Amino acid sequence: MTAAKEKITINGTPPKWSDAEFQTRVESWVNVYHNTTNSMELVQHPLPHGHLQAVIDKAAAGYTIAINYPVHHESLHHACYMTKPQSMQAEDIADIKVKVKNEYVEWLESEHARYQDLLRQQLIQTQQEKELKVQEDKKAKQLAEIEKQVQACYKPLVIPE
Repeated sequence: MTAAKEKITINGTPPKWSDAEFQTRVESWVNVYHNTTNSMELVQHPLPHGHLQAVIDKAAAGYTIAINYPVHHESLHHACYMTKPQSMQAEDIADIKVKVKNEYVEWLESEHARYQDLLRQQLIQTQQEKELKVQEDKKAKQLAEIEKQVQACYKPLVIPE
């Protein structure tokens, strides 16, 4: 006795490129970028004067002090986060867009391949079911023919009362 196979069916179609979906994904990652230290650089130095000079140098390059992160002044550890200049952030965001696009395309291709595999499996299953039905019908027809021959060969049994 064999277990009945679950019927494979495909619902819907594979997802297609959507500018709205792409923009949502990009905006989500840009939001992550702006709200984490990814858009910043940690400026640190063991000595206070060295730290101040590093901050001055970064400020001259367009960096600004990140006010939402603490400034640390401890013995041999002076540090603060500085937000990158807009030009560097624009480059980072362009890189994010490329990364998000690659991931989105990869996901779309994997979904397309998954739907193709499901369709392939569904078609194989349908073909196997058709072949099984043909074999069962053929066997039933053969058994009916054999039974007909058996009945034709022997008369019914007569038992007196």
